[in-house]
Amino acid sequence: MEKPVIFKSGGQQVVGMLHLPAHTKKKVPAVVFFHGYKGNKSESHRMFTKTSRMLAEIGIASLRFDFRGQGDSEGDFSTMTIGGEMKDAKAALKFIRQQPEIDTTRIGIVGFSLGAMVASLIVGEDPKIKTTVLWSAVSDLAPLIKARMTPEAWRQLELMGCVDEYGWAVGKRFIDESSSFDPISALVKTKGHVLLIHGDDDHAVPVQSTLDYSAALKKARKPHFVHIIPGADHTYNSLQWEMEILSLTLEWFRMHLQKKG
Repeated sequence: MEKPVIFKSGGQQVVGMLHLPAHTKKKVPAVVFFHGYKGNKSESHRMFTKTSRMLAEIGIASLRFDFRGQGDSEGDFSTMTIGGEMKDAKAALKFIRQQPEIDTTRIGIVGFSLGAMVASLIVGEDPKIKTTVLWSAVSDLAPLIKARMTPEAWRQLELMGCVDEYGWAVGKRFIDESSSFDPISALVKTKGHVLLIHGDDDHAVPVQSTLDYSAALKKARKPHFVHIIPGADHTYNSLQWEMEILSLTLEWFRMHLQKKG
C-alpha cells in the first residue's frame, strides 16, 4: 500500500509517501529516505520510488519525503540549510515511529548525496538507527560549494543575498554554514552497520568522499561495507548501474532489518 502523508517541521508542511507491505499482521521494519540537493522524494529516474516498492515486496515499510523548499513541501529553497534539513529528517523519523504498523527497533536510513551527509549527521545523534545506507555521499560540503562559487556567483550573493543556480535561489546561510558540520565524525558514532555505495566516475561528489567515510569507520572499528561501481556517475544513469545499487540496497536491508534483535 502507498499513501501520501503530511507532517510538520518548523511549523511548515512536509509532504511524503508512505509505503507499507501488503497483508502483514505483525509490526514491520521501516526505511526513511533522504534525497539530495535540489532533489525530491522520488529522486533521479525514480530511484527512491523503485527502492521503496521493492522493499514493500519483502515486508519492509518506507517513507520518502521532500525536504522543505523542495518537491511538494512548503518552504522556499532560498532558506534551505543543513540544520533545517536535519530538523526535517528528525520529523520524518518521529512520524514513521508513530505509525502503528512499524517496529521502532528496526529503522534504517538511505541517504543520497547531500541527503547522505544529513543521514550521517542524524545517525550521530540517534543511536536507535539500526542500519544506514549512503549513496554518493557528501563528506565535506565546503570544497563542493567553493567550486561552484564563480566571481559572478559571489556578486549575486552580495547583491541579492542568494546565488541563481539554474533557477534555484541558493541562500547565503547555506553557503556560510558549509564548513560547520562534520558528518564523518558523526557517522562513526553509529551503533549499526553501514553500506557505502559510490560511482568512480562521479564528477559531482568525488568517490574519495566515500573512501574518507570508510577510512574513519575502519579506524573506529565500525562494521561497514564499501561498494564502488566502475564507470558510474553521480546519479547512476544507466539501467545496469541502477539495478546494481537497488539490488545491493535491498539485500542489505533484508540482512539487517528483517530479523529482530
